[in-house]
Amino acid sequence: MTLTATIPTLETERLVLRAPDLGDADRYIAYKMSERSKFTGGPIDREKAAGQFMAIAGQWVLRGYGLFMTALKDAPGDVIGGFGIFHPYYQKEPEFGWTLYDAKYEGKGYVTEAMRAIIPWSWDVMGVTTAQSHIDEGNAPSAAVARALGAKPDPDETKIANAPGGEFANHYTHVNIWRHHKGEMT
Repeated sequence: MTLTATIPTLETERLVLRAPDLGDADRYIAYKMSERSKFTGGPIDREKAAGQFMAIAGQWVLRGYGLFMTALKDAPGDVIGGFGIFHPYYQKEPEFGWTLYDAKYEGKGYVTEAMRAIIPWSWDVMGVTTAQSHIDEGNAPSAAVARALGAKPDPDETKIANAPGGEFANHYTHVNIWRHHKGEMT
């Protein structure tokens, strides 16, 4: 049996958002092994990071959407991060997520630019009208991105997710849930 997944390439003024490939694995793994990954469940060891990368790529086949690997148009071989829809098996709702692999890309508007292309594309592909962003307490830059994209804090869902038995009950820090609604991106 042959399975073919069609993964689009999206472009913005400065970015190319494309399917993950094995050439991106080392960059992702280095990020997940670094202290920089503290807001995305890291740092973790190489083996676990490699497994997570494969799972990210696999979401495209299993769900029909996932994270795009993103590069600057003027440096196409240099992946700056992963942006898009994160929706592992255990998660009841899709999540709009973003990660810059290196601090040198912060403060340039790349995340907001990428997500402004991804979010409108995502709604029809996911078949839903709402999605979450999970942002760890203290991650002010990600909260600012969520706000810039029109998301709003969801205190009820945040309380449920962080309560005993909730999705983030055993997480290393408090996680705030931000809610995106179709048609409300600013």
